[in-house]
Amino acid sequence: MLALTDFSFEFAGRYLYRNASWHIKPGEKIGLVGLNGTGKSTLLRVIAGEYDLREGGLSKPADLKIGFLNQDLLSVEYTEPVLQVVLGGREDLAKLDTEIHRILDHIEHTPDEKSIQRLTELQDQFGNLGGYDWHAEAEKLLEGLGFKTEELQKPLNLFSGGWRMRAMLAKLLLQGPDLLLLDEPTNHLDLPTIQWIEDYLKTYKGTFVIVSHDRLFLDNTVNRIAEVAHQQLFHYKGNFSSYLEQKEERDEMMQRRYDNQQDFIRQQMRFIQRFKAKASKATAVQSRVKMLDKIDKIEVLEDETREMNIRFNIRVTPGKMICDLKHVTKSFGDLQIFNDAHAQVLRGDKIALIGANGRGKSTLLRIISRTEPFEGEAEEGWNVETSFFAQHQLEALNLKNDLVNELGTVGGDYSEGELRSVLGCFLFTGDDVFKKVKVLSGGEKSRVALAKTLLTQANFLLLDEPTNHLDMFSTSVLAEALTAYKGTFVLVSHDRTFISRVANKIWWIENGRIREYPGTYDEYCEWAERRKKEGVDLELPGEKKQEPVKVKTTVDEGKKLSKNALNQLETRMAELETEIKTLKSQNSEIEAQLHSPEVAADFAKVASLTATFDGNTQRIASLSSEHDGLMEQWMENQ
Repeated sequence: MLALTDFSFEFAGRYLYRNASWHIKPGEKIGLVGLNGTGKSTLLRVIAGEYDLREGGLSKPADLKIGFLNQDLLSVEYTEPVLQVVLGGREDLAKLDTEIHRILDHIEHTPDEKSIQRLTELQDQFGNLGGYDWHAEAEKLLEGLGFKTEELQKPLNLFSGGWRMRAMLAKLLLQGPDLLLLDEPTNHLDLPTIQWIEDYLKTYKGTFVIVSHDRLFLDNTVNRIAEVAHQQLFHYKGNFSSYLEQKEERDEMMQRRYDNQQDFIRQQMRFIQRFKAKASKATAVQSRVKMLDKIDKIEVLEDETREMNIRFNIRVTPGKMICDLKHVTKSFGDLQIFNDAHAQVLRGDKIALIGANGRGKSTLLRIISRTEPFEGEAEEGWNVETSFFAQHQLEALNLKNDLVNELGTVGGDYSEGELRSVLGCFLFTGDDVFKKVKVLSGGEKSRVALAKTLLTQANFLLLDEPTNHLDMFSTSVLAEALTAYKGTFVLVSHDRTFISRVANKIWWIENGRIREYPGTYDEYCEWAERRKKEGVDLELPGEKKQEPVKVKTTVDEGKKLSKNALNQLETRMAELETEIKTLKSQNSEIEAQLHSPEVAADFAKVASLTATFDGNTQRIASLSSEHDGLMEQWMENQ
């Protein structure tokens, strides 16, 4: 289908590729991977014909149809409706459709046999090319990518960058190219849309190459991996997980071959050194010298993903309760996001907030940080120090600082070497760390803002899409750091591999409420799948359903209680009220103690007080239920 042979490519005075080769065969579904800056997107542009090769060859059939999805498409201002833009992906059908309507208008006013015959020919051609399914297929693609039916007639330039990218993807998929090139197709997409694209690509009949940092997405869509490293392309069969296994085996095998060859060379060198002065051994020595000169030296390529071990510390230990959301209600015009929602964030929670775009995830983070107006309460716990990462944090960067100094504004306890190591994890290496903030791109500023957030030593982090603009290596480093982090966080992410590694609770927004699964993302997915198959709202682990209180009476239904029985009922109600009041008073005292720095530092004391508090809370709930039943019975007898 397409062959790149012994090609080299130089960009800004640096070789990205040198004497590399790649043959793409029909039916291959390829993931193109490698560190940021190694030239993955550049290679796609070479294949698409946007960049010319000065060294090496590119051969492909003249009629090969290539579709290229790239981030540059976001800058195009389309004033046409979304559906019209996508339909334009099939230029052949668009031209036929225009001509058919022109002839129909002509026939309506001045019919003639030649025009009718031409119309029949065009309609046959239109049908053979799939024209009668053209609109339906475009609508199906757009709705699968998350567009609502009523949005298809809105101008595309009214939508955000993420939605424009979806429209461009739909346009390419409608074309059905022989070779589809996708550069970060899942950027800014939510989980339902990513899963829809996965399902679509699984059955896609053409060939495609995907550049992506989403490991699970690659696992679910590709059957080959091309790795860009050391100015070369290394090829592997299988998905991304299989590639990692094969790469490890290859590296181990190459290391063994290298070690064996080095042992052999050392043996020959010892022989040469020992006998080079002896005339009787001169021939043998010269033979070994010539052999070593001709030997094909094995080289072990150093792994470009060097080991990084960073830790983000906390300054102080907070109380058990980090944030308590009560009766949260929030609307934007007629769109209601939350309706009397409740949730709690406890110390040690590592919460992933998931779901489709537009459901209120970022809004919820702002409510927790109390930067978004809402109805209800968001009570912050004792000793809680919050740090919030979101796109608007870019505005807080000092444009005059270089990157090291900018991180130093929050990382005063870190040395310059440590700050440079952190910057390295976020893809700033070498002299990049001395760049001024003002010259950075939007994505680069986002990475600096994320690094600053993590260096604040806050004990509660709010992270909105922290893995955007990070490659797999940096995402992995961030995941390790968050796993080891001693604080608490709530993050929004669509990277399922990342969520699986860092989260111990899952939140999602449903019918205006905040729902919680108290477990890992993999466990949540199993629960959600069972819920979907059974078609019912399964009980969540730890979530108890309220049962109606049954009050036993000493008389048949409909009979009034005796005066003596009524007095006993009133006495019992008074006893319950007194006990409930006492327990609530005890809990208030416990809460005051938990807010004390001395107690908070004593984990054994905190555990004991917390157990008492939880026991009291359960007892209060039980007594309140009994009291409500007795009150209802008392009122019936008045």
